[in-house]
Amino acid sequence: MKTLVFELWGEWGHFRKYYSTSSPVTFSIIPPTAAFGVVAAILGLSKENNEYLKILNEAKTLIGIRPCSPVKKTTLGLNLINTKGKVWVPKSRKEGARTQIRTEFLRNAHFRLFVSMENKELYEQLVEQVKHHRTYYTLSLGLSENVANFAYVGEIEAVKRYSAGQAFPIHTAIPLCLVRPNGIPFTEGKYYGKERLPVEMNEERVVSSYKECLIEMKGQEIVADIEWYWEGGPYRFVFLNEQEVER
Repeated sequence: MKTLVFELWGEWGHFRKYYSTSSPVTFSIIPPTAAFGVVAAILGLSKENNEYLKILNEAKTLIGIRPCSPVKKTTLGLNLINTKGKVWVPKSRKEGARTQIRTEFLRNAHFRLFVSMENKELYEQLVEQVKHHRTYYTLSLGLSENVANFAYVGEIEAVKRYSAGQAFPIHTAIPLCLVRPNGIPFTEGKYYGKERLPVEMNEERVVSSYKECLIEMKGQEIVADIEWYWEGGPYRFVFLNEQEVER
């Protein structure tokens, strides 16, 4: 399977967790649902009526994600104003012109994305866009203010491998459902975290699937014995939104 590898980074990032209330907190990595937005911005797919979701879902787009640097988070005050009517005018509000919300951000976020599609024409367009550093819309990490940059890493021919009962370094986050019993050996220097990520979203922008995922918080590989993985070039990786199938 042909797979595009590219890197995405920015000074700030925020991918709001679905259970956040008045003080938004962020996922530790970009979720596949947000990565779809990045791919759509590169390809110039329309956001109107969520057309980009329909196109990318029909193309069977698969996303693998790895943090390339240690996950760092900080909390900042985000100033918000209500722009409905004239309530944003200072004298119109007893509370003042703005409301400050404490918001958690990723600091110096840096990810490596693995992207594959069944729609070969769309896939080739994506490869050309990334290779020549072209986009139709400005990329961001969650919020429009968090402007992002990207760089082409390469294109690989990946082959699916199944577990041989041995732990290998995996270069992406891993759905915990793929980890075999006792499949994560204690490894010095590793720092693993677990998060429930949204991995699929339908055309109504309703998340249709979540997965508990294992993330190496230092930006290193995860050493694990898993049911299957993809191997190509120097990488072993997993697509977070790949459907589970019987072997």
